[in-house]
Amino acid sequence: MRQAPPGSRARERHPGRGSRGTGRTGYAKSTMSGIANRAGTSKPVLYRRWNSLPELVLDTLGSRFANVPVPDTGDLRDDVLALLRQAQANLADTRRDTVSGLIADTVHDPRLAQRLRDLIAGSTLSDAMSTVLERAAERGQIPPGPWPRRVITLPISLLRDDFVVFGIRPSDADLAAVTDEVFLPLLGYASSMVRNRDRPSSEHRE
Repeated sequence: MRQAPPGSRARERHPGRGSRGTGRTGYAKSTMSGIANRAGTSKPVLYRRWNSLPELVLDTLGSRFANVPVPDTGDLRDDVLALLRQAQANLADTRRDTVSGLIADTVHDPRLAQRLRDLIAGSTLSDAMSTVLERAAERGQIPPGPWPRRVITLPISLLRDDFVVFGIRPSDADLAAVTDEVFLPLLGYASSMVRNRDRPSSEHRE
């Protein structure tokens, strides 16, 4: 039977544990030694995979979106809300100072900055949103693409920025507002679909 390469178990296990380690003390006070101790391992094991604390945290954030199921409810609005709720759930387990501290570290580390940009632009959450839009276009709910990457990532970016800049953790009402007031109109989703979603049909009004 093929054996896992040395250190692979640490690679799979420690990103999540590293996140909880930074969560206890805050990003600014976290160290590789402290995370190693709480994870029940050693610094050399961590350094086999990550060169620094920022890289460990970046991988941890990326791993949270490594496997994003693509919703397929048959309606664009419901699919978008399902994806945003996945992002919302991940933010619930993330400290604001972890994200802002990581962004601050990119100022002095161009390679880390590029990795963070790649993570945001190429996250599986963004890919899932792209698939959702393609399916909606096939159903005739929105005009066909292609859509700029900034459009695809817009609702996720708005919620992320509220969290990082203002410390606001989005509620379900926030998710609905971003979806109905910003994202769907931008995509050309028929406004009557949004307005009439909760209205009784004409045959029931009489």
